Amino acid sequence: MTPHVLVTGAGGFVGSHMVEGFLAMGHAVTALDRGFDAPTRTRLSRATLVETALTRNALACLPKFDLLIHGAAITTPPADLGLSESEHIRANVDLLLDCLDFAAASGARDFVFLSSSGVFGLDDGDAIHLETTPARGDIPYALAKRAGEKATEAAGLGLLRAVSVRLGPLYGPHEAPRQTRMIVSQVRRWLDTAVAGAPIMVPMPDERRDWTFAPDLPFALEALLRHEPPITGIVHLTSADIIANIDLAAAIANLVGGVAPSIQPSGARPRLPMASSRLDMPSLYPWTSLAAGLAQTLAAEAPR
Repeated sequence: MTPHVLVTGAGGFVGSHMVEGFLAMGHAVTALDRGFDAPTRTRLSRATLVETALTRNALACLPKFDLLIHGAAITTPPADLGLSESEHIRANVDLLLDCLDFAAASGARDFVFLSSSGVFGLDDGDAIHLETTPARGDIPYALAKRAGEKATEAAGLGLLRAVSVRLGPLYGPHEAPRQTRMIVSQVRRWLDTAVAGAPIMVPMPDERRDWTFAPDLPFALEALLRHEPPITGIVHLTSADIIANIDLAAAIANLVGGVAPSIQPSGARPRLPMASSRLDMPSLYPWTSLAAGLAQTLAAEAPR
């Protein structure tokens, strides 16, 4: 019997790549989002698209699923949406709790909460963030994700296998701003800058981050869910392809044939890269290298 997957937030950057990947692996996929733009609707045409707000009533109308991937989230700062910090946190947590209740009641086998390295504050950890690093981020987005991880952990104490997958910085084709994620990745911004013929301005040249090619995520997640012994709790799902900002900017400029990047110190404190102490990520999945991923991202959006 073909496994059935439900992806929430499926119209967004990460969610749409999840849908495409699980379709490619032969799964039946239902993609739920409050809105799909025309290009995303075309990309996901083989999935069952459910265009509605994520509510308990909407979930109650859906069939049963083997796997629920909860990617619906509000990442845009609350002030930009006219929300208070508490409203922002509650909106994100309520989405998760509704999905957890639905997954448990409908007999789903697995539940995956897409969390983020954003749970970490600037003072957390030393050199690199691992699953064992205490997460103390206190901005609304971090608090919502931390609360979501706790709720997911509690749900996993029953028959439902629940995993919180922390994602680091992502890049890849089809990335564009939308209301719930207005700020696109640094890679996307820098590619656009280089293609326009302008120099990339690098505010924190020595900051090192782990960049993951978004189309790899569904295949790596599938491998994680098949892992023996079974994985539960929090996992850092990352390529661990760590690079300094100045080297990333230079790689993008060289790829595009643009001008050399320029350092523009901002005084901001650098964030740390993320890796996993629970799984050997290079053995879990053959991740796309940064060079190959950048080239594929640029080629996918080149005029034809």
